[in-house]
Amino acid sequence: MSLWRRIIVLIASLGLLPIIASPADAVKQTSVFYPPSLVEKAKANAAKYPWAAEMQKRAIDAAQPWMKLSDNEIWNLMFGAAIPRSWMVWSNGFCPACKKSIPMYNWHFDALNHPWKAQCPLCKEYFPKNDFHAFYLSGIDEHGVFDPKLADRSLLYNTEHPNPDDPLHNFGVDDGTGYIEGQNKWRFIGCYLIYGQWKQLIINGVSALGTAYVVTGDPVYAHKAGILLDRVADIYPTFDFMTQAEVYELHQSNGYVSAWHDACGEARTLAMAYDQVFDGIKNDKDLVKFLSIKAKRYKLDNPKTSFADIQRNIEDRILRDSMNNRKKIESNYPQTDLDFAIFKAILDWPANKTEVNSILGQIIDVGTRVDGVSGEKGLCCYAAWAVRTVAEFLELFSQIEPSFLADAFKAHPNLYKTWQFYIDTWCLQQYYPNIGDSDQFYNPRDYSGVSLWKGSGANPSMFAFLYHLYEITKNPAYLQILYIGNGRSVDGIPYSIFADDPALMQKTVKEVVDREGLSIKVTSANKEQWHLALLRSGKGSDARVLWMEYDSTGSHVHGDCMNIGLFAKGLDLMSDFGYPPVQYGGWNNPKADWFRRAASHNTVVVDGAWQNGFIGKSTLWADGSTFHAVRTSAPEIAGKQYERTAALIDISDADSYILDIFRVVGKSDHAKMQHTQLASLTTSGLSTKPGEDYGYGTIFRNMRTDPSPEMGWSVDWSINDVHKRGVPGPDVHVRSTDLTTGAQVSTCEAWVSLAINTNDEAWLPETIVRRRGPSPLSSTFVSIIEPYYKQSNINSIKRLPLESPTGQAYGDADVAAEITLADGRRDLLVSADVENPLELKPSLASDGALIQKETGLRFEGELGLVRLNKAGEVEKIAICKGSSISCGDIILKLKKKCDYIEVRFEDGIAGVAAGDPADIESINVKGKDIWRP
Repeated sequence: MSLWRRIIVLIASLGLLPIIASPADAVKQTSVFYPPSLVEKAKANAAKYPWAAEMQKRAIDAAQPWMKLSDNEIWNLMFGAAIPRSWMVWSNGFCPACKKSIPMYNWHFDALNHPWKAQCPLCKEYFPKNDFHAFYLSGIDEHGVFDPKLADRSLLYNTEHPNPDDPLHNFGVDDGTGYIEGQNKWRFIGCYLIYGQWKQLIINGVSALGTAYVVTGDPVYAHKAGILLDRVADIYPTFDFMTQAEVYELHQSNGYVSAWHDACGEARTLAMAYDQVFDGIKNDKDLVKFLSIKAKRYKLDNPKTSFADIQRNIEDRILRDSMNNRKKIESNYPQTDLDFAIFKAILDWPANKTEVNSILGQIIDVGTRVDGVSGEKGLCCYAAWAVRTVAEFLELFSQIEPSFLADAFKAHPNLYKTWQFYIDTWCLQQYYPNIGDSDQFYNPRDYSGVSLWKGSGANPSMFAFLYHLYEITKNPAYLQILYIGNGRSVDGIPYSIFADDPALMQKTVKEVVDREGLSIKVTSANKEQWHLALLRSGKGSDARVLWMEYDSTGSHVHGDCMNIGLFAKGLDLMSDFGYPPVQYGGWNNPKADWFRRAASHNTVVVDGAWQNGFIGKSTLWADGSTFHAVRTSAPEIAGKQYERTAALIDISDADSYILDIFRVVGKSDHAKMQHTQLASLTTSGLSTKPGEDYGYGTIFRNMRTDPSPEMGWSVDWSINDVHKRGVPGPDVHVRSTDLTTGAQVSTCEAWVSLAINTNDEAWLPETIVRRRGPSPLSSTFVSIIEPYYKQSNINSIKRLPLESPTGQAYGDADVAAEITLADGRRDLLVSADVENPLELKPSLASDGALIQKETGLRFEGELGLVRLNKAGEVEKIAICKGSSISCGDIILKLKKKCDYIEVRFEDGIAGVAAGDPADIESINVKGKDIWRP
């Protein structure tokens, strides 16, 4: 790189100059990502392997609609910016014919078969009713661009009702600015331009033609793509979405033809298509001749008398213009930075290799800094988008630098965490926690770390990427995911027509899957930077996962700090509502607000607040063989204390229950919300009558309240298994037994949207346990939650009192409970209030132990379990952040306070089930030390 160019880049990086190269620097000589050697490899694979031949055939077939068009017709596909565009026909509208609701993106566009029309998906009517194409052609100006002032307005009538006296003569007529009927407005043409003409005919066109060229090497595809790219370049810089287009009926988004997020990807598609066909058009004399004639006829500034003119037109007016107008393509990280890296590589690789690699390195560092990912919320949506993008560019650049992926892992070791993050958070190999602006309500998901698309064409294959991940990490999970994603087969793998040795890949995948099976090995995980804890138990169809998110910061976040969810019995049993229903009027409509509020989540709401912008921390973590627990804290939410303890406690290989303790101190109104999913609700121990609405912008109905319920009341959700995924069958329940003191209880129904592209909705049975009083109000919410199939595994649940060694009663925030299982075993659970913000006494800190006199339990620790068998003998002990526990004839002492240890007892022998045996000092049974390290 020249000294002058280095200075330009440095100044641009400081924001003093747009990052754009001089037209004189147009030095591109060949394709960067698809050089002739890669094209030859594609042809060779297609000749050798049937799956590759099929990929080649699909690419050829996909390009045929454009091959059927003349060069003139291809050139005329591009339109100008004079017609106002719209992201939706009407975001919360209906069809003017059938009057039925059609929100958001549900209008159909088929530009190849029904150009210039939008179709109602319900009544199948086409709009607009006028012949807009004829109107459009009548307004073409001297530069080949539509000018509405020149167009023949006598063509603006309903062609189905041509008589001016017909009352429907003007029905459905759109002159490009929309069809208006009273106060209603449908933007048929404005929306068609984006989704029909632009996306389907132009973006899909250059992509299909570019792909067909690189898999065949036939220059006829490159020629057509060259015409389209050059014509796009003529007009592309004139587009400005902010001033010319609407989203949710408002001018509020940057962009080019499309809004910023799509404009970013479309600019990349155009650039990649240009790189794909470059070697096929650089010597195309017929292309120069055709475009020079067009330039002269339509008085274009660029004469197109040489390929250099065409190259300059495309590079300056698409690639460099995009870099010079970053705000138009500014998208979710790292999309825009990746555009810059790809544009720069296409323009000047390998001369600018250092600069490009620097951009890519920064993308990796920022995109993996939070537990291997970017930290953005929307777990399987926006957060996953960044991870998928990193995968795609790593595989893409590996095409030109074979060692690129391995070098990236060496330079950026956080990459080892990146795709593992989406393994660790994949629950039952079916679901992800629906955190933030993520998926729709209760929606199963495949692995979200990559997009496994068999029809990748010339794009980087994520099947190949997973294989390359395995080569570097030796983690069999990547090949298991690859195999599962391919319909449990190796046929067609790796779906990359550019692969070096597909047969070896298939052989390796088969060997690993035969050895490892299809069940991916995962354990409990605490993503302390992303603030997500997942407690796991069980295997295969008996797998269970309890998760808790403990922050509410970052983009696409909801007010969901300390929100919990549960996967068990093959189902998402405590589903987050998911992506806000923006189809009801945009991001700030009341229903979208409701989805983002704390009250729509399984958490505690303080004074009805949104509860955004808080970061919690985990203060306890235990992952044993029977006992799995996490405790998290974010005191700022309530002012003094906001702490949740959740423990997943195994009953058997197939079943568990949950201990849930939520301590809140501060302000004056605490409400614990709990819902499951689509279900029917029955109650026990409640006497409710119509009660006051909760308020605070929530959407509840049928509120019924018991102001003073009896201790141990319960609710049972019978799950409506709409996806038929319940294991072993459909009769799955969630029972919650409440042990909270001094609270009122309300049952109600919470509104939920089932998808953002429809108005389908549901009302979910909900409970609200609420305490109100003078500030600082102190509340301890205690419940036992049990997922079960047909019959509960628990006989009884009761709360037990605690006292200090001197006999003083502990307060409400120190909790003990007894769970009697259906088979006669009993669990004794103790949880100390270690934060104790009100400095109450007795306390663990001041008194050293918690005693449950009725059961003879003495505990020096923060969280503990003693399991007794049917005969009342100790069967298991779990200690979290403690030093000793005694119950009955057994005294377990540790050398020092330890984070976690779990000990089992069988036939008079003690064994460590989890934790470090070296932490044990002694285990006394009836006065005799039986511990043998």
